[in-house]
Amino acid sequence: MRTLRHLSYIGTTIFLAATPFFAACTGSISDGADDDDGQSTGGGGDDTTDPLPPPDVCVPGIPATSQIPRLLNRQYDNTVRDLLGVSSVGAERKRPSELLVSDSDGPMTPDAWRIYQDVAAEIAKEVMAGPNRSKFIDCDPAAAGCLEQTIQTFGRKAFRRPLTTEEVERFKKLGQTTPAGTPEEVAETTLMAFLVSPSFLMLPELTTTPDSSGKGIQLSSHEVATRLSYLLWGSVPDDILNAAADANQLQTREQILEQATRMIAVREKTGPLVTAFHRDWAQMNNGSAHWWKMDHDTKTYPLYSPDAKPSWQAELDAFFEDVAFSGGSYKDLLLSNVAFVNKDNAAIYGLDPSAYGTDLTRVELDPTERPGFLTRVGFLSSYSGYNATSPILRGAFISVYMLGVNPGPPIPGAAMLTVDGEFATQRAYVEELTKPANCVGCHSIINPPGFVMEGFDGIGGLQTTDPRGGAIDASITTNTVQFGDGVVKEITSPLQLMQEIAQTPKAKQLYAQAWISYAYGRAPNGNDKCLVDQLDTKLSAGGYSVLDLMADLTQADSFRVRVRATP
Repeated sequence: MRTLRHLSYIGTTIFLAATPFFAACTGSISDGADDDDGQSTGGGGDDTTDPLPPPDVCVPGIPATSQIPRLLNRQYDNTVRDLLGVSSVGAERKRPSELLVSDSDGPMTPDAWRIYQDVAAEIAKEVMAGPNRSKFIDCDPAAAGCLEQTIQTFGRKAFRRPLTTEEVERFKKLGQTTPAGTPEEVAETTLMAFLVSPSFLMLPELTTTPDSSGKGIQLSSHEVATRLSYLLWGSVPDDILNAAADANQLQTREQILEQATRMIAVREKTGPLVTAFHRDWAQMNNGSAHWWKMDHDTKTYPLYSPDAKPSWQAELDAFFEDVAFSGGSYKDLLLSNVAFVNKDNAAIYGLDPSAYGTDLTRVELDPTERPGFLTRVGFLSSYSGYNATSPILRGAFISVYMLGVNPGPPIPGAAMLTVDGEFATQRAYVEELTKPANCVGCHSIINPPGFVMEGFDGIGGLQTTDPRGGAIDASITTNTVQFGDGVVKEITSPLQLMQEIAQTPKAKQLYAQAWISYAYGRAPNGNDKCLVDQLDTKLSAGGYSVLDLMADLTQADSFRVRVRATP
């Protein structure tokens, strides 16, 4: 008797020979980690390094894309969950993606391929032996026609399209080896073969039909359905979307928008995308950012506990999702007074912790004190020092990632600089520290937004007196480059700062560009700048919600038309 593993390799060989797609993949790799402990306030750290600026000019046209992007690891998790009910595998019950190699833009490596096979074998074994068996096969594998029916029905979902006759025959060959496996072994091997097939691991777009303009290739309805489901849900199409694809009803903008609107309304499936995107936009996935890296002195901040960090992150996730699904817009991300409170953050927000448990409870804070996500504990505690605030870290984040201003890199050794003297406030210390001529140019941009946030202590509580003893002064006079309009502004509060950011054209453009890059999985480019401009116009008009923007991502020509990359 041949082993299950042997049968699986036979199946693998069949599919690799038939579909040589493993030379390409997609995905963004985050930058390397930064171990800066943030205790020094002498320099901006890596957060002052501006990312590559997006294009400034719209270039009409459709950007070239890969025909065969590979599932991102998060998409792999969602896909096996929705297809097979599998959320964890192995003795340690890890998410499947925790066992895979990291997302990569390069070709399939031997290690990546081996691990795909190992994970697929474990999933197949557990599914066939467990309560989710019927999600793959709901008949007796020994019964006549059972496996062929399973190949066609499960294959339709796994490949996001009907299987061809040739593909069905190739899968059937798994039960025709000599010596033959048992019906159970063959069924398990068939499932594993699906999970290592290029048509499962990839999201191939192989249609060659020219679009009406003759400038690109019109995606098939099945390919559009796949784009829709992985954009909005990060997973396989549901039965309704599959039916629309089978009926070829995903060829026009109107048909696509009808499905997109329906799918966006399914909060339990779209909500994770909303939170995942906003984590990306807020740089939480950027290894060089300071999110969640900082610990604090419990003598200075007795309300601090490192064990609370996961709940602080969960609060921001809940905040972003609440803004989106309550009809909120980009500006509400910066101005909403909604917070999610539990025993870990209630006291920091000035609330009675005894009134809250471990679950997060939606509350509304004073809108003049707590506008938007930048006044939440998660940001303020991450962008502080060990026993003091950090106007430089906070100001650098706001300047670079919210306003899109490039202050330039810090001077060598900046993070180690100190200054002697007696200072009544942290602001006064930072002003003296950054006064030298080789510092002031950058810090005239970085420091002011951070000074506005000095009304929040190192873990995000309100403070009117600095721990050094002086009164907090949060007022600033901006320079002409701060908000990109050449105007000097007098700002006296976080609310006023957030209002200015919310109406800054560059900030809205960065938000639109971030959505396009995240949703489409490609770097900023001149073609997509045209879509950025369209979304920016709508963001500026008012009444344009985050969910409206998500729907509009499906209406671009580049969503349903593909252009080949030039060699």
